[in-house]
Amino acid sequence: MERDRDRDFLKLYLRLFPIYIGVFMVMLDASILNVALPRIAEDFNAKTSDVQWIQTSYTLTLVSLYMIAARIGDMVPREKYYISGMLVFTFGSYLCAQSWNIASFIFSRVLQAIGGAIMTGNSLAIMAEAFPPGKRGTVMGINAILIASSFSIGPLLGGWLTTNLSWHWVFYINVPIGIFASLLGFAILPRLGGRLKEKIDFVGAILLTVATASLTLGIIKGQDWGWMNEKTLACFIISIPYFFAFALRELSVQNPLLDIYLFRIRNFTVAILGISITFLGMASSLFILPFYLQGIKGLSAQEAGYWMFSIPIVNTFVAPIAGRLSDKINPKYMMSLSPIFFSLGLYSLSFLDANTSYWEFFARTALLGVGMGLMMSPAMNVIMSSIPPTKAGMANGVIQTINSLSQTLGVAIGGVLLTESMKSLIPGYGNQLPDPGTIMMVKMLALQFPYALYMIDAFMEGIQSVLKITMFIPLATLFIIVAFLSGKEHMRAIQHASGRYNGFS
Repeated sequence: MERDRDRDFLKLYLRLFPIYIGVFMVMLDASILNVALPRIAEDFNAKTSDVQWIQTSYTLTLVSLYMIAARIGDMVPREKYYISGMLVFTFGSYLCAQSWNIASFIFSRVLQAIGGAIMTGNSLAIMAEAFPPGKRGTVMGINAILIASSFSIGPLLGGWLTTNLSWHWVFYINVPIGIFASLLGFAILPRLGGRLKEKIDFVGAILLTVATASLTLGIIKGQDWGWMNEKTLACFIISIPYFFAFALRELSVQNPLLDIYLFRIRNFTVAILGISITFLGMASSLFILPFYLQGIKGLSAQEAGYWMFSIPIVNTFVAPIAGRLSDKINPKYMMSLSPIFFSLGLYSLSFLDANTSYWEFFARTALLGVGMGLMMSPAMNVIMSSIPPTKAGMANGVIQTINSLSQTLGVAIGGVLLTESMKSLIPGYGNQLPDPGTIMMVKMLALQFPYALYMIDAFMEGIQSVLKITMFIPLATLFIIVAFLSGKEHMRAIQHASGRYNGFS
């Protein structure tokens, strides 16, 4: 009997294969394009600031639409809705490759992100609905693998495609994969969602869209505009009343886009905080490391991707195990170990120098992979087990929105810390991030001019300083989890829900 049940779950894991493909494509496209942007700017004869909007528009659209895309998924057949999102994403990818100017490129990226928001805004809800409580840990581990892998594989794949084919293939590659996954989804995805018959709070959706878009834009462009620039401050100031108005709206409307009272569920809120702080620390540190690899080590973007490969490799082993264990034992143990490994990894990386070998770097970054794996899948399992099944899409939207904001904020924090460190070490240094290519040129000049060597030392010291500061970010997660997470409550929720789980059609 137990063997037959395990075989049924294996079949279900395979039936969700289109979901895995979609999540990976969306997350990959958030990072794969960075390497290709200089080539795109050259082909379109455009300024770097204009080309950056190709990436910014994608991020803004995703963050702005996560909640409404997730909420709609609670009201319609979720598997068909997900496939429609994949088709929109695939069509947007094709249009990106066919773009004839920057404006058409930005429009195509927005279309791509709309499809991406539908997919990622519903992926966790699909996994939670398809698998009964007590069996979700492994599938949450697979989801964590996809997210972690996309960060490292994106630049690597983007660099290879741009170098050996052209930047167009960064998008063309999505077309056959998206068509295949859509057809596969129609054929094998189980019937999911469509349980609620409620009106969508479009007023709340507009308020949240303006708030999140303004905040995200301010964070993304703050480094370029200046953090005290009137445009940056305007973005932050605009977001505040809209967030406040959204909260008031959701507390008073009959069918809210976001049930604010979800945050009164202790494990839901604690796990959300745990994941978001992990994303913040991860983004701030992973943002800094390419400056070291391409600047100090002189690697290409593609080679730098190989050096970062230990994170997804280690996470691939740790995340499923941690997820599976979170169905069996108190998840507080693993989630408490996560920030310790993460902080140790950042501390060991703070001793990097120009002579660090590949395997030394591999071992140090592997600690980050362990930390991510121990946090992501157990925390997502805790979140989805702590809420009513009818709120699965809503919770999915909250996770994606907060994580995206945390990741964006983490990149900004990493950039600010590195810039401020350089300013303190080099008299007269401006407010711009050092360019890895420029650092390479300075290294060559250092053979003749001692001052250039001083700049290289300052750059290396700046990176080490940032890593020593960011190592304390995950420790905030440790305090929150130890003090507030109730592992016993999670286990009771699994046992209670398992008893009333009736499967799906």
